[in-house]
Amino acid sequence: MPEGDSLRRAEALLSPVLDSQVVTDIWFRKLRGHRPRVGQTIENVDAVGKHLLINFDRRITLRTHLGMTGSWRIAKTGSAPPRDPKLRVLIRTTAGTALCFAAPTIDTFIRDGESSPIDHLGPDLSNDEVDIDELVRRTRQLGNQSLLAEALLNQSIAAGVGNVFKSEVAFLAGVHPFTPVKDLSDHALARIWRIAHTQLVENRDRPSRKTTSRSIRDRNYVYGRFRHACMRCSDSVLFAQAGVKTQRSTYWCPRCQPFGSPAPSRPKEPPKEPPHASR
Repeated sequence: MPEGDSLRRAEALLSPVLDSQVVTDIWFRKLRGHRPRVGQTIENVDAVGKHLLINFDRRITLRTHLGMTGSWRIAKTGSAPPRDPKLRVLIRTTAGTALCFAAPTIDTFIRDGESSPIDHLGPDLSNDEVDIDELVRRTRQLGNQSLLAEALLNQSIAAGVGNVFKSEVAFLAGVHPFTPVKDLSDHALARIWRIAHTQLVENRDRPSRKTTSRSIRDRNYVYGRFRHACMRCSDSVLFAQAGVKTQRSTYWCPRCQPFGSPAPSRPKEPPKEPPHASR
């Protein structure tokens, strides 16, 4: 499921093929907006939250949002386009070919214009540095009845968290995902956002997402593990379907994340500090 870490990996995959390259062939299915042309130069590829941006000259930016199942891949320059009905974008340069599959959102906008589809995004949690106090302030702007699970997915607070990280961050924080934001102290919210930041940063350079510690083989603590034993207390992981409490499905441990209990003063398994990588 593409989230902020997946988009950073896509950026790293596409940049050698597209950055500073001239387009030799380009094709879209159902593009909304201005159409980039053969002969234009691609300035760079950039991941912002759960959006992948390909910046062409003439101030045109191609934006894709991968939704639940979209992906970007690369192929050799001389290879034939795949006969795949899910193919949505093909961009060819002398350095290679970029292919986008199954993305539900493909559009372009003019950079430095009056508005863009990414103006609403909060700080990107996959960046090295994030202002945690600002994230707490943004969270407090939600209504009193907003739940933690909703806040974590709200891209206007912070960009990058998707459904997997939502459940995993709440578990690592020891907080029930349906806890109202108003019941959480500023200290608790700051700790939750620090965990989210750490998870996004640590996973952006991994070949695949892993939210558990090095000593645990499984990749997730609770996400996708309904009725499996919790890795900490052996109680059964619970699950709420999309639309029951929030718009997205949610997983949690009833013993490690009891509803109505105050947030613990510190995580049961403190996350590491984000590595100081470039960018």
